[in-house]
Order: sequence, then structure tokens, then C-alpha cells
Amino acid sequence: MHTNQSYKNVNGFHMFYREQGSGVPVILIHGFPLTGDIWKSQIEVLSSKARVIAPDLRGFGKSEVTDGTYFMELFAHDLKILLDELGIEKAVLAGISMGGYIAFAFHKLFPSSVRALILLDTKPGADSEQGKKGRFDLAQKARSGKMEQIADEWAGRLFAPSTTKTRPDVVRTVRDAIFHTSPEAIANASLGMMERQDSTPLLREISCPVLIMTGDHDRIAPVEEAQAMAAGIKGSRVEVIENAGHLTCLEAPEQVNSLLLDFLSRV
Repeated sequence: MHTNQSYKNVNGFHMFYREQGSGVPVILIHGFPLTGDIWKSQIEVLSSKARVIAPDLRGFGKSEVTDGTYFMELFAHDLKILLDELGIEKAVLAGISMGGYIAFAFHKLFPSSVRALILLDTKPGADSEQGKKGRFDLAQKARSGKMEQIADEWAGRLFAPSTTKTRPDVVRTVRDAIFHTSPEAIANASLGMMERQDSTPLLREISCPVLIMTGDHDRIAPVEEAQAMAAGIKGSRVEVIENAGHLTCLEAPEQVNSLLLDFLSRV
């Protein structure tokens, strides 16, 4: 099946997105500082059962870079306008890492547009003071052009040790993607995450079906966070992916795809 790739003028910028398949609309929201390309395997597999849409968020990949802080609510508005443009009233939202923060913001703003939530390698809480300082420092580092250093540091943090050892190609692809990301987008999104609200109070309001996934070696959003999140969302379930870090969709695509297909068949 061919993936349609195109642009829409969304919220004042050109947004690039991939679309494949028909059926229940599923929006795949990538993490920081990556692009919709991380979902290639999911697009291939899920498009046999669903209408899969994987955008590049504002500033990332082939989407236009804009000025100012990229608040999670801003990303959510961008996605809502994309859905409106595509004639989609209600979608399944799947967000990984920062994509999960955006999915929470979207649910808060547009609950009636969410058919189900898939939360991968993410957490509902806001940043600690130390976390905020890290985000601020990263924005400064990006603005001073230290992209090589940022790419190395992030590629080092995102994966399970076994992925780094056995799949250097995946690590290299991600590192290159980070290195080629706009420094301005990295700074703007980093400051947006620094300012994000605590979504923990939202958990008890979520009544749609929810699937939570996390890697057993995820150092950024550890298993305990996923389990606490599942305890807060009535009827949700959590799946721990073995030998995976913070990018389960890339590190364990077969296992993730199988869980996604099973979940979508019930939604």
C-alpha cells in the first residue's frame, strides 16, 4: 500500500504528514526531537485496518519552523486543525514521549474528538525543578548550535542497552535525525515541555479506552510511572515491552504492532 505524503496549511504554517489506509482514523504523534518517520513500521502494519496519519509536528522533519515557544496546547491545536482539514471528527491518538504530553493536552482541549488513547513511553506529570533546568539548558545549547553534542547525548539516552548493541543502524538513524533537526525547533519545543502543565488531575476524567506501553529499560519514563498512570485511568491497561528503552515503536516494532492491532480491533 502506498503512503500518501502531503502538506496542509495548518494554524499558520505548512504541516507535512503521511497518510495510509482506511477505516478508524489513528493519529501517530512523534516524540522529541524526532519526526513522523519513527512510525514507519506502524504505518505499514496498522494501515491494513485503519486510516493512519503521521504528521511532522511544527518545526520538525519537513514541517515549517515557526517562532516562539511550542506549548503542548499549541501542538494540540495544530493537530485538531489537521483533523478538521482531513474531515476527521474523532480519532485514536497514539503519542510517544512528548507525543504523549500532546495527547494529554489534546484530550483536555477536545475530549469529544478522542476515540481512544495509546500512550507510549510517556508520563502525565510536569517537570521537576531539575527537569525544567535541563530543558532550559538544552534550549540554550540548541541556540548556540551544539547540535552534534545534543544528537550524541539524546541518542545515548533513548535506547535500551541491547538496542545500542544489536541495532546500531536504528541508533544511527535517530542520531542523524536529531542532528538535522532545526536548532530553533529543539529550543522552542524544549521550552514548551518545560512549561507543560501537570496532567495527573486529568487521568480520572479519561473515560475512553486507553492502552499504555513502556520499555522495561526506559530511563526517561520508567515502568513505575506507566503503572501509576494506569492506576489513575479507569479501565486502562499497561504493557511492558522487554529489551526496549524510550522508543518502543522502533526498538520492538513487532511486539508494539501486535499490541496496537489487538487494541484497535476492540476500539
